[in-house]
Amino acid sequence: MKLKLILLVLFQNILMFSQTEQPNEKYNFDKDCGDGDQQTVNICLSNAVTKFSKLMEKKYNCIVEYLDSQIKYYSKDNPEIQAEYIKMKASLVSSQATWKKLKEQNSDFYDRGSGTETPMLICQSIIKDYKDRLAWLDNLIEEE
Repeated sequence: MKLKLILLVLFQNILMFSQTEQPNEKYNFDKDCGDGDQQTVNICLSNAVTKFSKLMEKKYNCIVEYLDSQIKYYSKDNPEIQAEYIKMKASLVSSQATWKKLKEQNSDFYDRGSGTETPMLICQSIIKDYKDRLAWLDNLIEEE
């Protein structure tokens, strides 16, 4: 329980989010990318993708560390609960790998070769996927 509280406080300090209640609006790193010429928009969106990537990595690693700690904690006294945490971790790792492939395939759909808007479309696709995945990870944290 102490670890859960520590993780929640950690997540509150890590996460930068707005006060809106829409899950896809919680992370608004791309909010101000609509102004300027195409190159400026592309650079802004690319920077947003980098921020999303770093946040995703931190959040995912925190969840994995929590699951690892629970696996270790229950290894001595309760192998049934430990097995459940092992299963949860395996499922999370597998779903993360599948999500990464899906994110790449979704962005490939918009990769039409040349054109100044292509990078924007690819970044927007990636950002949407990050927002959806972060919302899903948030739900895991709330459930646990």
